[in-house]
Amino acid sequence: MNQGPVRLRPTARGWSFAGVAVVLLIGAPVLGQRDILRVGVLLAVLLVVAGWSSVRSARTLDLVARSKSELVEAGVSSTVRLTVLGRSRSGVRLVVEDQAPLTLGGTARLAVPRLREGQTLDLEYTVRAEVRGSYPLGPATLIARDVFGLVTASRTVGESVTLDVLPRVHPLADLTLGELGGARGSSASASAAASPDDLSIREYRVGDDLRRVHWRSTARRGSVMVRSDEHPGRPDVVLLLDSRAGAHAGRGAGSSLEWAVSLTASAAVHLHRRGHRVRLLHDGAFDPPRELDDTSAVRGLMRSLARLQPGSPDGLARSTAALGRAESTLLVAVLGAVDEDDVAPLLAARPLGVPALAILERTAAWASPGPSEDGAGLQRAHLVLARAGWRTALAGPGDPVSDVWARLTRTGARGVPTGVSSGTAAGVSDTTPLTDQEVTP
Repeated sequence: MNQGPVRLRPTARGWSFAGVAVVLLIGAPVLGQRDILRVGVLLAVLLVVAGWSSVRSARTLDLVARSKSELVEAGVSSTVRLTVLGRSRSGVRLVVEDQAPLTLGGTARLAVPRLREGQTLDLEYTVRAEVRGSYPLGPATLIARDVFGLVTASRTVGESVTLDVLPRVHPLADLTLGELGGARGSSASASAAASPDDLSIREYRVGDDLRRVHWRSTARRGSVMVRSDEHPGRPDVVLLLDSRAGAHAGRGAGSSLEWAVSLTASAAVHLHRRGHRVRLLHDGAFDPPRELDDTSAVRGLMRSLARLQPGSPDGLARSTAALGRAESTLLVAVLGAVDEDDVAPLLAARPLGVPALAILERTAAWASPGPSEDGAGLQRAHLVLARAGWRTALAGPGDPVSDVWARLTRTGARGVPTGVSSGTAAGVSDTTPLTDQEVTP
C-alpha cells in the first residue's frame, strides 16, 4: 500500500493560540512584562509539542489491506473493509477517513483505538448506490489530532479502487419462442440431418486452443476447424442494446437508458443460468470477448453494463453492421426511440432462421410524465418488426421489467401494435411454446 508524507495543519483553536502567542511574544518586550512573555513562550512551546506529537502519531499506523465486494447490485448494501497495522503505540486520537462519493453515502470516518506494535484491526463501513456505475473508493487518509485539539497531522495511506455497481436484476419468466425462427426458413431441418461433429465444430479463430482442432473436418473442408464449446441445444444469445444518447430520455435511475440496461442485465443473467452463452452488443462493439468461458463472460458483461455510458448517434447502425458478422441462434434487441428507417437494417442483418425478440421503449413517455401518444415512427417500427416475424413488446416508464419480458416471451401475437390485425403479423400469432432448452436455430 502507498504511504504518503505527513501534512501538518493547525486547527481553528490552534490558529487562535498561535495568534495570541505572536501578540504576546512581540508585545511583552515592548511593555516590559516578563510574565506575559512567559505565557507567550508557553503557548508557542505548546503548539510545537502538539505538532510533534501529531506527526509522530500519524506514522504509527499503516493501511495494509483493502477489500470490497467484486459484484454489487444497485440498491443493495455492500461492506468495505480496511485492515490497519499498528507500528507503535499512539498517544493521540486517530481517525481513518476513506473517500467515497455522495452517491455511495459520502466519506466514511472510522475511529481507531490504540494499537500495540504489530497489532492489526479490521475497520468496516457500508456503502449503497441506487444507480449503477463505477465509483471510486479511497484513498484513505489517516488523521491524528493532539489531546488539546491544536494541530492535526494527516497522511494518505493506500490507493484508490473502483467499485462497480451493477444494474438491478429482475426475475424473468422462462423463455418461450415457439416457431419464431422457423417462420423465416429455419435451418432446423439441416441441423437435424447433420452429424454431431458438424453441429459442434466451427472455423478456427485467432486465440483458439490448437488442441481443439478437429482434424477430420479440417481435412474434409480444407480449412482449420475446431471443436465448439457451444451445445446445439443451448444456443448463443446476442443482446443488442441501443445505447444512443439521443434515443433515450429521463434522468438518473428513472431514465429510459437505465430501464433498458436493467432489462438487458436481467436477460443476461436469466439466459446464462439456463446454460446459454450470452454476448452484449452495443455502440458497434461486442463485449466481452468470445474466447472467455461462460462464467467469466457474464461477469465481464455485467461490468460492461455497470460502466456503460450513452453512446454515439450512429451506435445502433454500427451495432447492426456488427450483428451481420456474428454467430448466434437467438437475438434480443432492446431499442430506444426508433423509427422504420432505424429497424429496417436489423431485418437484413438478422441471420436466417434466428429467433428474434425486440423491446421497444416508449421514450416519449419518459420525456414527458403523464399520458402520451406513441409517435408514428415507433408504431411503424413496431409493425415492421412484427411483420418480419420478430416477437415484440412495448415498454413505458411504469412497466416492470419482469412484466414486459413476460409479455415478450408469451405465446401468441402479443407484440402487434394497436390497430393492426393479427393477420398482418404473420409468423407471430401461430406459435407453439418451447422452453429455453428446446430453442434451436
